[in-house]
Amino acid sequence: MPLKVSTPIEGLLENYETALAQTGYSITTKMLLAKRADFMIRRHLNAGLAYFDQTIINRYMDEIDDKYFKGNMQKKHYERTKREIDRFVSYVCTGRIDSLSSTLRGARQELTPKFEQIAKEFVAGDFHPNTRCDIRWVTHKYFAWLEGQGFVDLTGVGTIHIQKFLLACSEQYPPSTIHNVRLYLKKLYDFLHATGRVDDNYSALFSFAVNREKRVFPVLPKLDIAKLLDTIDRSTVKGKRDYAVMLLGTVLGLRVCDIVALKLTDIDWLRGEIRIVQSKTANPVILPLTQDVGEALKDYILNGRPNTADKEIFLRINAPHKRLAAAVTVGEIYRDCCIAAGLPANKRFHNLRRALGTSMVTNGISIYDVAQVFGDKDVNSTKPYLATDTEHLKMCALSFAGIAPAGGDAQ
Repeated sequence: MPLKVSTPIEGLLENYETALAQTGYSITTKMLLAKRADFMIRRHLNAGLAYFDQTIINRYMDEIDDKYFKGNMQKKHYERTKREIDRFVSYVCTGRIDSLSSTLRGARQELTPKFEQIAKEFVAGDFHPNTRCDIRWVTHKYFAWLEGQGFVDLTGVGTIHIQKFLLACSEQYPPSTIHNVRLYLKKLYDFLHATGRVDDNYSALFSFAVNREKRVFPVLPKLDIAKLLDTIDRSTVKGKRDYAVMLLGTVLGLRVCDIVALKLTDIDWLRGEIRIVQSKTANPVILPLTQDVGEALKDYILNGRPNTADKEIFLRINAPHKRLAAAVTVGEIYRDCCIAAGLPANKRFHNLRRALGTSMVTNGISIYDVAQVFGDKDVNSTKPYLATDTEHLKMCALSFAGIAPAGGDAQ
């Protein structure tokens, strides 16, 4: 797709991130796409270019193709990378938000005017950005299914139709998706009932539970965490930044998205507190500014952080010294520490948060107190940390006394 006008590199990433957010991408997806865009922009800067050049992209695409066809890249990763590149180039060439491919999947199909109006009003409600896209998808999926059954509005729609839709979904989607479909349909019917469009919100119909598969993740041992921190050279600017980032995850359990978004104004040095609104949950949380975290932040801000107008604390090491483009950058910091410490590079930064939660529970801290520290309104979000508390799990184990062996004589 040829460029109609020259597009300056400066400010391009920020404009792209804004377009992604306005199009309805989740925070996680937006960060991944922005990371790919940042990589391509850096290639232009390294080549000394001030304007977008398709030649740079073509070379990058050739490298991706060569890597894939030599067997050094999996097909799934290859196809995803190509889509990310195409999406960015499409935006650069047109400058329009609608040039980006839709993230709404089932919401791509058009609805009748009445269903479309209901969906628009419902989705515009007070929902967190992380869930708004999924809510829109479920709503459009349901209304499109009703249209396929011959309905042009909600007249005549009742229990049997809701049940048939849920049954159709159960044959197509995994339990985790069914859980969300049930939850968002319940919210939809609460909205429809509250606005007088239906006589019943069918709360009893949506009261069934969906058993979702839950993985038990291993906890990173304390010795391994110590190794990760010891590998960082704190005499360099990069080391000062990376050490502060790692401590925020290790000591306070902050998520990567909150670390990237952490601003200078979020730190109350006089009260010794960090005050943020969590990106994932939109829940406010106040954390203690412990001495080790405070010293690490002070060392980076005063002795390493470039002097820029950006309000975010953590910036790029190389010029231009902008805020970190995506949470993926924190993942790369963690990966590099793992490699330097001789640990598997496939471990995730979230392991630090999980290790902190497990340590707190193991040391007798109430799960409700852990939830408060982590900013979780629902204690169920914190319960996975109990699964790795082996010491307390041993107390729940039953003996085998009185149970006769089967399948052979006792030895």
